[in-house]
Amino acid sequence: MIVMKFGGSSVGGAERIRSVAQIVKSRLHQKPVVVVSAVKGITDMLIKLANEKENRKKILETIRSIHCNILEKLNLEKSLVDIELNELAELAKNNTDVDAKLLDRFVSFGERMSSRIVAAQLDKSGIKSGAFNSYDIGFLTDDNFGDAEPLKKAYDIMNGNIKKMNIVPVITGFLGKTENNEITTLGRGGSDCTAGVIGAAINAAEIQI
Repeated sequence: MIVMKFGGSSVGGAERIRSVAQIVKSRLHQKPVVVVSAVKGITDMLIKLANEKENRKKILETIRSIHCNILEKLNLEKSLVDIELNELAELAKNNTDVDAKLLDRFVSFGERMSSRIVAAQLDKSGIKSGAFNSYDIGFLTDDNFGDAEPLKKAYDIMNGNIKKMNIVPVITGFLGKTENNEITTLGRGGSDCTAGVIGAAINAAEIQI
């Protein structure tokens, strides 16, 4: 098995995502596990969304437009990320002060949306795939919000869950969850960290960034 991590630029638009699908297709014989970042620029927009309460409607619309534009160009269902966009809109109605824990919830949406788009494009390209939030396959962390570290037990849990998959998983980089079910992020560059942790967990032959 190999881990293939694609950063924000690699998933930054429809043509880039098509290229990702072709690259993954060329490595199917190595049983790839795909890790993705948010679409380029989205994490910064989500941070801005969290911190600039007066501009939230405009920022939300920009985030929605970017993802819908990608979906349209890929001829994928525009409703593919509706659940995430609607959940983000509800979160943006929250007027409480933004601490590290709440900020992690905001910025988690980038990877959660990009993973769904990439997995759908893989499926469209004839590659049986599925999108997974890393925490749903066992990426447990401590509660150091904004700069979390994976727990030791996470490695065995993820190994067991990934090894029994018969599809190409597309997993969110950057994210984890505490044992209390609270979303965490691993800090900037966290998707590379995710790829490394997953690679170690499954004893991958290679980790390709």
